[in-house]
Amino acid sequence: MSTSPLPREDFEAALAARKELGADYEPALVDSFVEKVEAALVARGQQRQQLQPAPTAAVPPGGRVAVAIVSVVMGIPLTAITLGTGSLFAMIICWLGIVGVNLAMGLHRGPA
Repeated sequence: MSTSPLPREDFEAALAARKELGADYEPALVDSFVEKVEAALVARGQQRQQLQPAPTAAVPPGGRVAVAIVSVVMGIPLTAITLGTGSLFAMIICWLGIVGVNLAMGLHRGPA
């Protein structure tokens, strides 16, 4: 259940002033009340922004090193398998993929 941005007394005071002053002052009362509501909403929005956690980097601190190590570890058996089948072209494709993944990881800077 959400709470109203202004106390109930402010609503009641605005309605009572509207009844007492009449239609001539109604636009000024409405404008004044809207300004109070907007100020309260802006304050609430700023408060929520302060409570939100800061965005973290998409790649954890050791992520690039881990990708490089896994790439080499996976590259060794892939090289053995592709050369064992006699396909130099397949080995080149595998290593181009590994290099591409590492280049993409190295060039990725994360959120600004």
